[in-house]
Amino acid sequence: MEYPALIDGEAGAYGVVFPDLPGCVAMGSTVDEALRHAEEALRDWMDSMEDAQQYVQGPSPTEDIDLPPDCTLVSVALVKDSPGKQAVSPAS
Repeated sequence: MEYPALIDGEAGAYGVVFPDLPGCVAMGSTVDEALRHAEEALRDWMDSMEDAQQYVQGPSPTEDIDLPPDCTLVSVALVKDSPGKQAVSPAS
């Protein structure tokens, strides 16, 4: 499942918001970093809603999203960790 997201900002400071998911936001110093953080934020937001037994509506069609000036519309996939699998961080 993919949720629409809006990216804005400038070199060194980018933000991502999910119009369908109040309070689900991410930031990064590059667009790629902001999108990686957005994937994590989306997963964590959904997990917290599930833990609270809150209903979450499915994603809006991208054509229904109001695109503010200076923003880029993207879709961010909801990737859930497999049960019993431990996340591994890359080696430094």
